[in-house]
Amino acid sequence: MRVYVMTDLEGVSGVWSIEEQCVPSGREYDLARRLLTAEVNAAVEGLLAAGATEIVVADGHGAGGLYFPDLHPEAVALMGRPVPPAWALDEDFDAFLMIGQHAMAGTERGILDHTLSSQSIVHVWLNGERIGEMGLNAAVAGHFGVPTILLSGDDVACEEAQDLLSPLGPIETVAVKQSLTRGCGLCLAPARAQELIRDAATRALQRLSEFQPYQPEPPLELKFEYLLNTPAEQAARRPGVERVDERTVVYRGDDFVQLYCYR
Repeated sequence: MRVYVMTDLEGVSGVWSIEEQCVPSGREYDLARRLLTAEVNAAVEGLLAAGATEIVVADGHGAGGLYFPDLHPEAVALMGRPVPPAWALDEDFDAFLMIGQHAMAGTERGILDHTLSSQSIVHVWLNGERIGEMGLNAAVAGHFGVPTILLSGDDVACEEAQDLLSPLGPIETVAVKQSLTRGCGLCLAPARAQELIRDAATRALQRLSEFQPYQPEPPLELKFEYLLNTPAEQAARRPGVERVDERTVVYRGDDFVQLYCYR
């Protein structure tokens, strides 16, 4: 049984600052990476207990989030840039998980909320509905017929996952911190967060037959609103891309991976 684990840094318990913890120059960057890796390892342990035979962990944080020396010995890591299309995810995987996930940009109370880039992207829409990174990731997995079965992160991110994905099967979510403001939250102790993730990963994989992949109906329309004009201008030079206004472009097609991963 093959399982794919996508990671991010902002949704980890104990992580609350971009400047201090999520960029290499931050004074607690290495600590944040260790906290993420410990949560990933807890998920790996839970998946192994439920019968997983191969676990691929993708480092989905832009500057790098995994602390590789601490990675569980039964997992393999996809690391480095540029990454292959769809992060080397394919139809041979049985389940998809997200560890360390944050809420989409513009979410009230969402700690470190953003979608793809807090420095360049304002919002993203899929078929007219605003969507965050978790939805985009789940749609990539769904393109290959792989269901999303678990997400850990702050409580607001967990609510977002429940709203989007629970109609396809009651997704397991683990709120490792309670968001109070964009830069503040009540964080579980690492050992407690890891315990909850471990148990949820086991439950989720044991319930694998209850889940369906997230597959938005084509024709697909993926719209990006950028903070500045330049990215929209550059994107609009590509064939088939419509520039809606100064800062917004739309990609259209029937293949989500082609729209999202090759843009």
